[in-house]
Amino acid sequence: MPVVLRSLSDFKKFLRKPGATIQIVQNTFVDRQDAASRETYRRKGLYEPRTLRALSKRAAVFDVRGHDTTVWLYWDRGTRHWRFSGDTVTVPLHATLGPPDAVVYRCSLPEPETPRPARSRPADGQARDPRVAQQAAFGF
Repeated sequence: MPVVLRSLSDFKKFLRKPGATIQIVQNTFVDRQDAASRETYRRKGLYEPRTLRALSKRAAVFDVRGHDTTVWLYWDRGTRHWRFSGDTVTVPLHATLGPPDAVVYRCSLPEPETPRPARSRPADGQARDPRVAQQAAFGF
């Protein structure tokens, strides 16, 4: 099922779905840092998938896969500057110094399981091997 987000309301509905995951695909602030700093952010799980732990009117709390930590995402102010496009959400980072930065999240749902074809099984009470059924019928 493809994810299509057009608004904050769509984003909140998406987060309520079982298995909803967000993952940072770009963080311009981190991209401008030196290699050692970028690696530190990676080790701390910045780019790992996040699943919803709790949702309130103004924020969401996420668990970070592979790390014993939580991350908050607030939307109480400034969401009119958020951009929604298909399965991505771009959140601008407003800092007092430096160029404008943004974090781009990709939103995904787990792939639906494809049903396995049912194996043909003998009906209840029937043996698999006809010779065994004959022997059982005669008490052997």
